[in-house]
Formats: sequence, structure tokens, C-alpha cells
Amino acid sequence: MTEVAVHLGRLVEEFADAIVCPGCGGRVVLESFQAALCGQCKESYRWIGRTWDLVPLRCRESSDVWEVWDQLQVNGLVSYREDPDHNLAVGERSDCRDFADFCRFDGRVLDVGCGPQPWPAYFRGHTARTRFVGVDPLIEGSSAQYLQLRAVAEYLPFRSDVFDHVVFATSLDHFVDPVRALGEARRACRLDGQIDLWVGEKRAGAPPHAESPDWYRRLQRPAGSDDLFHIKRLDVSDVGRLLEAAGLHTRDHEVRRVDEYRTNHFFRLVSGT
Repeated sequence: MTEVAVHLGRLVEEFADAIVCPGCGGRVVLESFQAALCGQCKESYRWIGRTWDLVPLRCRESSDVWEVWDQLQVNGLVSYREDPDHNLAVGERSDCRDFADFCRFDGRVLDVGCGPQPWPAYFRGHTARTRFVGVDPLIEGSSAQYLQLRAVAEYLPFRSDVFDHVVFATSLDHFVDPVRALGEARRACRLDGQIDLWVGEKRAGAPPHAESPDWYRRLQRPAGSDDLFHIKRLDVSDVGRLLEAAGLHTRDHEVRRVDEYRTNHFFRLVSGT
């Protein structure tokens, strides 16, 4: 058995009891170098090199917005490859430190929309017993330092009531159905756990960059999107409506001003029941 397989096996073992079929909730066993089969609905999930593609076929039947989302994902992947310092949570970033301090990670942590990066910069200051798992549709089997699965927020491949933290770090405005994504987070989070939400708000009228690089100018904006990367940009009032629709309450809300036009909002959310 290769070193990669042994390492991945250890990571999977930490969450083996939590991983299920995202389509029906049936039991799924993940074994390195093999497709995973749901014992209940019999859907097969591909092995894609260093992880599994756990996106159910049925997800695309839920909305015609998925075609818009496809192009935005292409744009996002280009931005991550061409300019990771400005588009991924890497390096010594004060905003990532602030979010980590706000979250105070402990126990099992699910990062929804973790991005194709080995270790997000906000995974810091956590307790010794903390274990991370991330899901993202752009995961390509990179050599991450924690378990990453290719999945979408609207169909999380985890059973209910297993995570101490479910994290959305500037990812909520990239989903086809943010309310369903928040509902899935609420389902997967323990009753005494918390959902940690980071939303970057950008005011209208923010001046564009003086000059955009060639790779940026080549990106295509699909009809039905707010910009090259977001189906809809969110402000605080939008977030409030989404949380209410998902049955979530805000326990804490911190505001961090970036500049005249941009503000970071950190929310600690709990179930409304």
C-alpha cells in the first residue's frame, strides 16, 4: 500500500461513521483507489485520484441555475490557479486570523466550500482534538493536509448531528441554493454545535481595479449572474432573509471594516428550534 493510500485511509477513518450517500443518506464505504457504492440506492461515486466525487446525479435536476453555476466554477478555478494569494485563504492574512479567533475551532469541523488548497489559513488556533474535513466541487485530489471530498453544499455527504462546527468562509454566495445549503449545514451540525459564517460585503460603487490581468479579461460572465464569480452577491439584509428561511438564529455577529467599500461579517449561528 502506498504512503498516500495509508495517509488517506487514516483521514477517512476519522470520519468513516459520518460519511453517507448525499442522495439518499445510505451507507457508503470509502476505500482508496475504488469507486464508492451506496448500499441503499446503489449510486456509484467516482474515485478521482486522491479522493472521491460525491456529487449525486440528482442535484442538477433541482434548478436550471446549475448551468450558470458551471461557468462561474470555471472562472473560479482560473482565479485560484492564476492568483491564489488574492483568491484563496493562503498565507498570513489578518482576515483569516480574525475569523479563526471568532470561530475557536474544537471537535469535528466541516468546511463547506473549502477551496482547492492544502490547508486554509483560518484553520489555526484550534484545540488538539480538532479534526477537519472539507467539501468543494473543485477538489481535484490535491495533496491536502486534511480530508477533502468533492461535493456540493446543497447535498452534503454526511449524516445528521455529527459536527461541532460547520463553516462557510466566504462561500455562501457561490451556491445555487443558499437556503438549502444552510439547511444541510443545520442538519449535519450537532444540536450543541455552531455554524460559522463569514460573508464579505462589497458596497455598490466600489471602483474597479485600474488594470485587470489578461486571465481576468478572458473570463466569461454567464447570463443570470451578478458578476464573474457570484450568482448573487450578498449583503447583510440578504443574509438575514436566508438565515430566517433556513431556520437559523444569530448568536453572535462581528463586523470588521476592510475599507470604504468592503466589510467582513462574521456570524455564529444556531438552530432556531
